[in-house]
Amino acid sequence: MTQDDLALTLDSLHKSLVDTPEIDAANAIKLRLLIEEIEFVLAKRVPSADSETSHENITERIQSLIADFEVHHPKLTANLALIAERLADMGI
Repeated sequence: MTQDDLALTLDSLHKSLVDTPEIDAANAIKLRLLIEEIEFVLAKRVPSADSETSHENITERIQSLIADFEVHHPKLTANLALIAERLADMGI
């Protein structure tokens, strides 16, 4: 997977978020912050001592959101799962 593929998937997640008005404000904020953090990490892509910890944190948050959204927001869940897979393929 390339960074461009991940960017397209992030864009798809953002569009899904906009198209899911029934999502509560707290979860919408969590998703927006996660998207912003992933975009920041992708733009930076400079290895550092904190990178691994940051990447683990992103992965954990994605998995937590997947668990939260699994039943009520399957489209968001599918996008999050794809993002997690693409990040893993990129070593993040």
